Amino acid sequence: MRHSWVRWVVLGLAVGGVARRADAAGIPADKLPEPPVAIADSGAVEANNYFRALHAHIHRSWADNFLRLAAEKLPATDQLNDATKSAEVDLVIGGDGKITSVTVARASGLQSFDDAMLEVVRDGAPFPAPPTSVVSDDERLHLRWTFARDQRRCSGVAVIRTFEPVEVVMPKLLSKGWRNEAAKRLAMARGAGLHADPAFTMFAADALKRAMKEPWATVRMVRLLAERGDQDAVNWLKNAVRRPDLAAEAGAALVQVKAPLCPLVKGWFETQAWNDHKTAAAALTTSNDPACVAGLAKLVLNDNAPADARVTAATGLGAIDDPEAKKALADATKDENATVRAAAMLAQIRQGAGRAKVIAMEAFLRDPSPDLRAAAAAGVVRAGGDANLADLYVLFKDDDPRPALAALRELERLPTDESSKLIARLARRPQLPVEKLAAQIIVRRKARDQFAALKPYLDPKTDAELRALALVAADEPALQAASADPKLALAAFRARLARGERDQAADWFIARGVTLSAAEQAAALAEWLAMPEPPPPAPVPPPATASKTASKPGKR
Repeated sequence: MRHSWVRWVVLGLAVGGVARRADAAGIPADKLPEPPVAIADSGAVEANNYFRALHAHIHRSWADNFLRLAAEKLPATDQLNDATKSAEVDLVIGGDGKITSVTVARASGLQSFDDAMLEVVRDGAPFPAPPTSVVSDDERLHLRWTFARDQRRCSGVAVIRTFEPVEVVMPKLLSKGWRNEAAKRLAMARGAGLHADPAFTMFAADALKRAMKEPWATVRMVRLLAERGDQDAVNWLKNAVRRPDLAAEAGAALVQVKAPLCPLVKGWFETQAWNDHKTAAAALTTSNDPACVAGLAKLVLNDNAPADARVTAATGLGAIDDPEAKKALADATKDENATVRAAAMLAQIRQGAGRAKVIAMEAFLRDPSPDLRAAAAAGVVRAGGDANLADLYVLFKDDDPRPALAALRELERLPTDESSKLIARLARRPQLPVEKLAAQIIVRRKARDQFAALKPYLDPKTDAELRALALVAADEPALQAASADPKLALAAFRARLARGERDQAADWFIARGVTLSAAEQAAALAEWLAMPEPPPPAPVPPPATASKTASKPGKR
């Protein structure tokens, strides 16, 4: 060590002689204890331990050596023993404990005092590596350290946090696995009045990425990642189509992201297990790959196969524009099993097929078979769209819920105001499965004009699931109360999203998400990704102005 400050004190002794040493009596503050160092919250044990160790490192050089020597060797009247002297240094410590920079932030007015301060700091390096809880976004620890001649000595240490914009730092924090710090940044951003997007969306996607490895991960969660281009999610879905309980949903997700599906399941139609055939057909429900037509056609026409497997095969054939598929469906419409016949009949109807197909389906709206009535109701919606919704008045007279449920599943694919009005009317049918599905569709499509139809279901005596869906129609006090109810909190979060109140939804999650289980947190964040922020409205073009070169109207 160079210890230039020691040499300066020695020089002073040589000039002043022994008499000056005899006059040195220190200052009153030297007899008082130094205040304790406390940087972080009392619960931040790691951070506080670090700063105490850092202070002890500096204290030996500053208080135990420099200040002690000044008190012992110099008179009390010397400027170095002036109790009013203090200075501040800005110190930046890298992740390896080395000094990145050190500068005088506030000078004492005495050069030798400031030089001693800087040398004490420099001689103290390298320091212990700082904990992640106190480093700034540049991965360095920024400190403002006060060095004083009075009782404070070197106990005045303050952390200066430097922050990048939350949307810039969020990927960095998440890539390091610092999710708690990421959540704090979200809270800071919201506290500063910033919108939750896009940083909260990054946070949600990262959570689902981690959830994908858990046994409770759902196809819906993984599909949201696959649609964002995550190849790991696509691979997860490819494995999921092997499970009978997930095949249909996983297959639809793979079709959505344009991943090859038929090669994964084609061979299952060759096994002796009907369950394999049904799983393959379920996976192919929305596929349009003609490579699997043979297997689906063989299944739908096999009288020995289970009826539900044949129905699933018919649905899959309906998505494929292929002569063999059309022939198999035509043959299946003559099947003795009404359920198979109904599925084949509906599968033959193309979207927007027109009035002729509507009339053909309407003939079955009063059929004795509820399966045929259901196929007819769905077929009317599929073929005619908005133009023929009035023809479905018979649904409100049907005691069996199947026709209304089939119509609702088709109506969900028709994103129009007229379809939303019919869904809202069906939400008031005194059939619980119909009420639930209609309410779910209203929430999913964020049909704000139809939320009022769900208000009656806010009654506490209502079915719990239906009441949770109806929260989209609640007033603000009721929604805040639901947010505090553990049984309704997630439903309130979802209601906020459906109402377009994304910032409020994010605020709730930031404040209370830690109280949820990991599976519940992932489910909530999946809701966030499933209901993205709507795009901004297109700019309105300026009104047209008359051309200056337009000719004047002539005489008739």
